[in-house]
Amino acid sequence: MSYQRFKDNTFWSYSCLYYSRLEKQNVKRTDTPRCINVVVVGLSGAEKEKGAVGIGKSCLCNRFMRSSSDDFEDDHNSLISNSDFSGRVVNNDNFLYWGEVMKTSEEGTEYIFRVIEQTEFIDDSTFQPFNGVKMDPYVKRCVATKIESAEKLMYISRSQLGVEEKFEQKVLPAGKFNVDGFLCVFDVSVVPGRSIEKQLETVTNILKNVKSTTKPVVLVTTKNDKLNEAYVQEVQKLVSRNEFKKAIPIVETSAYLNVNVDAAFIALAHIIDRFKGRTKIVPYLESVKNYY
Repeated sequence: MSYQRFKDNTFWSYSCLYYSRLEKQNVKRTDTPRCINVVVVGLSGAEKEKGAVGIGKSCLCNRFMRSSSDDFEDDHNSLISNSDFSGRVVNNDNFLYWGEVMKTSEEGTEYIFRVIEQTEFIDDSTFQPFNGVKMDPYVKRCVATKIESAEKLMYISRSQLGVEEKFEQKVLPAGKFNVDGFLCVFDVSVVPGRSIEKQLETVTNILKNVKSTTKPVVLVTTKNDKLNEAYVQEVQKLVSRNEFKKAIPIVETSAYLNVNVDAAFIALAHIIDRFKGRTKIVPYLESVKNYY
């Protein structure tokens, strides 16, 4: 690791730790950005589980972390080789570290977001999950609030796998990640091979498990540029269930069109930061007008 990379990683690690301690001591923060550690979760697995394509977790992360059109890719297939699984980007884990990015909310608050995506990698030779028999079910392990992976590199794209030295290399600071909150993804488009019932079952179980961690969660609907109205209504019914006490906000997004992506993360940051103002969540159909 170069000295500059070591210095950068050390700075962010100690910065987050420092402000976490200030909060516990009720010490007033300065203008230094607040560090927010976010985990993105949702239906994952082989094609028989998630259908012909994924639900958009990776595209959501990609657009948030690297928002320019030149940096956006829609191919983040979880079907990989054994050598790629054991490389330093995947690092024998079933999650990706997307790095860190600074964002500013409408009221002018600066946040440093560090993002992990919980997924399930599939062996391209056996079409079975890596470490499948040794792992807890996805809906349980994806809500872990303390994550570790020594020397794990930031993920950029599939083309990085196997040739990591040709890409920018940033390491998960200290190899540790203490989760502040979750974004739970729900795809509202129709996908061949995936039933709405399967996605509802998975997301319901994830939300129940998140609730037991006491960490905040925002439900993010993806692919609203191809939405099915019946699916949107099912999401509304889901968060209205008594068990969730109508306390889970919904943000409607399109990573493809870059609509409401930042808003989803900022909404979660406001909950984590106990923001006293009103978090403005604009419906997709209203937000998309600004795209054209």
